[in-house]
Amino acid sequence: AAAFPLPYISVAHAKDQPMPDVDVPTLRDATEALSSLLENWEKATIDCTYADVPRELLEAKNKEKLLEKASEFALFDKSTSVVSCKRTNRIVRDYIGATGKGPLVGTEKRLLRKNVVERVDPDSLDDYFSAVESFSQSISRATSLSYTAGTADFDSMNNFAKGEENGDGSNLEQARVAIEEANVALKRAVSFLTEAS
Repeated sequence: AAAFPLPYISVAHAKDQPMPDVDVPTLRDATEALSSLLENWEKATIDCTYADVPRELLEAKNKEKLLEKASEFALFDKSTSVVSCKRTNRIVRDYIGATGKGPLVGTEKRLLRKNVVERVDPDSLDDYFSAVESFSQSISRATSLSYTAGTADFDSMNNFAKGEENGDGSNLEQARVAIEEANVALKRAVSFLTEAS
């Protein structure tokens, strides 16, 4: 016997109910989410929640002062500390669905669903599938590069002073380019979808 009674669901009744079409609005939301990520790239990829102790406090001649500050459980004047930052791939990976959560989870499958493909003009099917393939390649590249960024980029592994970030040529910067390409391809694919009749 089951611990919880299972509700009775009429299969015949469920078949009679029209399925709400959520795929196309979800795809449009995905393009908006990518655009938002790209517009807020710096905020999404730079984490400035770190503080470094001034170097002079760590010098041998300041050993007594350091011990005194440490005995106060680090309750010393934090205004002398230096804010430092690291690049992070966490938000990017969530947005693009690489972690199994976020607005793009299942986007590739959704683009290929029968009810979505049926909304494409038959004369535009080749262009639609070309856009879907371009999206798939770009998002896969972004997923791979964003993962590598978290383990190999210098700015992800080492702190830098706030305002002195330089992500040029990094894996995370290459991921941003791939995400831009994915967004263009996704917008193009969505543009082929007609409204439900």
